[in-house]
Amino acid sequence: MALGFDAIHLRDIWRQIGSQGFWKLCAILFAVTNLKHLPFAWHIRLINGLFTHWSTSKPLLSKASGSSALFQPMIISSRAQLLECDYNFHKSNSTYFADFDVGRLHLLMCLCKRGMIKTGQELFNENGCKGTKKIWISLGGVSCSFRREIKPYQAFEVWTRILCWDRKWIYVVSHFVQKGIGKPESYTLQPWKRAKGSAQSKGGNEQRASAAGESRPNPAVFATGIAKYVFKRERLTIPPERILQNSGLLPPKPSNLSTPLANDSPAVPLEGTAIPTGVATTVQDLTSTGAEDIIDAALSVKPSEMEWSWDDIEQERLRGMKIAEAWSKTDALNEEWTGDERPALGRYWDIP
Repeated sequence: MALGFDAIHLRDIWRQIGSQGFWKLCAILFAVTNLKHLPFAWHIRLINGLFTHWSTSKPLLSKASGSSALFQPMIISSRAQLLECDYNFHKSNSTYFADFDVGRLHLLMCLCKRGMIKTGQELFNENGCKGTKKIWISLGGVSCSFRREIKPYQAFEVWTRILCWDRKWIYVVSHFVQKGIGKPESYTLQPWKRAKGSAQSKGGNEQRASAAGESRPNPAVFATGIAKYVFKRERLTIPPERILQNSGLLPPKPSNLSTPLANDSPAVPLEGTAIPTGVATTVQDLTSTGAEDIIDAALSVKPSEMEWSWDDIEQERLRGMKIAEAWSKTDALNEEWTGDERPALGRYWDIP
């Protein structure tokens, strides 16, 4: 009797919906399961990151030691939705960059917004209240290295953090990783969240560290991306160090040091500074012969809630500059475009 009643009830529901209603329901389900690819969804994701950190990050960062937060990662969670997948039925390589955009915006809005506003006001005053107070941040380059596939609707996290900076560029590194495998000991901006660390997770971290020491790919990483940004006020380029200083992320700078040069080599210390032994060893180990291993080294920032000294930050910046320096060598590829100097295979049409 129960089965018969259920069958009759389902037939009644089907008659009420009708074929047209069924296809409407399918369209709604398809849209809901592919929200990231609806019109203007990418813009909404960026606006969400913009307003999330516009008013909330500043008071929370001011309560913590700013310098300890400088190299901490920003984590966003997502899934590989169906429309992101290619003919191999895994997340298409072109779609990684949209998720990178969202992660980097969250990070830079959180850490640099206050410094951009303060620096803009300072420059406005220095120029006799002429020009604009606005400072823009522009993307100068991005690259991604793929290691493992992300299957349809598989959950993942994007961990994004500051890698290093020089006089012109600030470099940001992002990692696509398995959701839940990374377990921070605490959350600076969300102190109410419980730390997820455990003996099991620590053991996993040790295992991954051992694998990295043996030059094997980190099994948790799907892909790694690196990007560089420049801060601009009209046509003026602003050193990232000034933005970070005004954001409260750097301790007072020793008077005998100068601003790092653009693309300065970690093998050459800043004026009046010697590279500590540990950093020198790391720099020698990080060579351009293993680009993926170099990028993986960006995961190894020391976990600490204590305030970082200038020397601590400089050590990490120099280590990151070696990674950025190896990547920046690909800028020479711009000269490889031959234009009309040689014959071409052909010219074909694509959707405009």
